[in-house]
Amino acid sequence: MPPTTDPGAGDPGAPGAPDAPLDVPLDVPLDVADGAAADPVDRARAEWARVHPGLDTAPMAVAGRLRMVAAAVGRAGEEVVREQGLTRAEFDVLCALRRARSPLTPTGVTAATLASGAATTKRLEHLTARGYLRRTPDPRDGRVSRLALTGEGTDLVDRLLPAVLQAERRATAALDEGARAALDTHLRALLRALG
Repeated sequence: MPPTTDPGAGDPGAPGAPDAPLDVPLDVPLDVADGAAADPVDRARAEWARVHPGLDTAPMAVAGRLRMVAAAVGRAGEEVVREQGLTRAEFDVLCALRRARSPLTPTGVTAATLASGAATTKRLEHLTARGYLRRTPDPRDGRVSRLALTGEGTDLVDRLLPAVLQAERRATAALDEGARAALDTHLRALLRALG
């Protein structure tokens, strides 16, 4: 029985997307640049073109790749901090406190890390238990706590951050300096437009 292709395979949101080229009809446009190899997003769009020929999947070209690149770069940094028993989200909390000019409230940490309040609470509890954070009452409102790094927390961030940045640099090494600068400009414009 000849092999069949699952129309859902290769979806950029699905793990383990296949790397082998798909047997797609020649009339399915992939919008692949001359000489460029098809990636999982191209394959997903080709599969959707078979399933829904009239569906415009052009937004997937950007959105799908943004998700995949963000996940890959995130994994690069995650591997560094995981060796210290941290998640990347917890490391981001430590970094937010390291660069703050004064101790932050839990709400301030939530805003700085773009996390939910519940997620921030869990991370703060774990980091405090590890000895990386200290809590002090707000002098103007004793019901509110202020958060700052301990000496151990400061040393940890200062030691790990260069390694995290190096891992992220390696993850984007396929782009030269000009391409990275152009990508930075376009992503900044998109981020501003999204508010």
